Amino acid sequence: MKLYAQHGYGEGEKISQGLQKGIISGAVYGAKDINPDRLNERLGEIAAISPTAGRLFDPQYYVSLIGSDPNIRLGRLEEYPYFSIMRRSQLESNKLIEDELRKVIKYQVGLPVTAIISPNILISRSFDSVEAVIAKNFIRQAKEIYEEFSDKRPLYVTLAISREALIDFTELEAFLNDVTLLNSPPDGFYLLIGARSVEARTDLYNADVIAAWMLLNYSLKINGYQLINGYSDLISPFLGAAGGDIGCTGWWSNLRVFSMDRFAPEATGGRQPVQRYLSTKLLNRITFYELDALRRVIPDVVNELSMDSEYIGEPERAMEVLQSWEALSSLLTSLAVSGDSLKNLEKCADAIKLAGDLYTSIKARYRLDTKSDDSHLEALLEGMNLFKRRAEL
Repeated sequence: MKLYAQHGYGEGEKISQGLQKGIISGAVYGAKDINPDRLNERLGEIAAISPTAGRLFDPQYYVSLIGSDPNIRLGRLEEYPYFSIMRRSQLESNKLIEDELRKVIKYQVGLPVTAIISPNILISRSFDSVEAVIAKNFIRQAKEIYEEFSDKRPLYVTLAISREALIDFTELEAFLNDVTLLNSPPDGFYLLIGARSVEARTDLYNADVIAAWMLLNYSLKINGYQLINGYSDLISPFLGAAGGDIGCTGWWSNLRVFSMDRFAPEATGGRQPVQRYLSTKLLNRITFYELDALRRVIPDVVNELSMDSEYIGEPERAMEVLQSWEALSSLLTSLAVSGDSLKNLEKCADAIKLAGDLYTSIKARYRLDTKSDDSHLEALLEGMNLFKRRAEL
C-alpha cells in the first residue's frame, strides 16, 4: 500500500520534502486550500521533484450542498470554474448530474494530474435515501462522461459516506451490490469516510466503522477496482491489509480525519497542538515529552527510523509530519505486504498484540495523555475480526 499526502492549509515545503525523502508516493490536493493557478504550478513542481509521484486533485464537490450556509468557509473553492452552490432537489435530475460531471472532469483533464477524481456528494445519513440515489448516479455516469474527453489517465470516482450510514451492514451490502455491477465501470474509487468532527476520535475508531471500511476496500478490490482511501491516517495499514492501494494523511487533525466540520467556522484563540511522535509499535502518536520520558526506560517505543533524530527534545514543527509519514510508510510496508488478506490480517493482529503488551509496560511506569493511550486498540482488533466474519475469510 502506498502513502499519499492529504493536502490542506499550510503546505509549505512539506510535500516536496516528503517526496524527496521517499516517504510518500504522491499527494491529493484539495480545492479549498489552493487557488487554481497555484495548483497548476504545484502539480508541475511535484512532477519535477518526482516524475513517478501520484498527483491527484480532490474537487471537493461534496461541499456544494452546504455552500449556501453563511457560516461555511469555502476558501478557494469559489475560485474554481466548476464550483457552484447546489440544492439536493436539483441533483435529482440525471441531466444536471451529467452536466456537473462534465464541468469537473473537463477542468481536471487540463491539469498535470496522473489520474482524474470525479465529483460526488456525501451520503450523510443512510444508503436508503435520496442522497444515496444521487451518489450512485454520479458513480454510474462518470465513466461515460469521461470517455467524451478521450483521456487515457485512470478515473477514480468519489464515494463519500458518513460513519452513520456506513455502520448499517445490510444497507452497505445492498449498496455494494449496486456499485460493483456497473455498465461503464471506472478504474477505481476515492473513498472518504466522514466523522461528525475532526476531533471525534471514537467516530472512526469504532469496530463497526473499521469493519465496514475494510469491507468496502475488500469488496471493491475483488471486483477489480483500485482504492484510494482519503484521510485514512493510522487506519491505513488495516485498509491495505483488506486490499486498499493508497492511504492518505496530512499534517493537521482535519487532514487525518474526513469531516464536513472542516468547512465550519474556525475556533478563535486556540493554541497550536503539541508536537507528537508516531510510534509504529504503539500504532499511535504520543507527545514529544512522553517520548522523552519513555525512550530511556522503554526503548521499544522508538521506531529506529531516520526521522527519530529530529525528536531529541522538542522537534521543529515542520518535522512532525515528515516523522509521521515515515513511520506510517514503515507500517504500510510491514503490515500490507501481499495480496493474501488473511496473511496481512495475521500481521495486523500481531501488531495490535505487540502494541497492547507495550502499553501494559508503559502503564506500570507512566500515565499517558488521553490521545496517547491504548483506547484505539480494542476497536482495531474488534473491527478487524468483524470484517473477517463479514467477508467470510
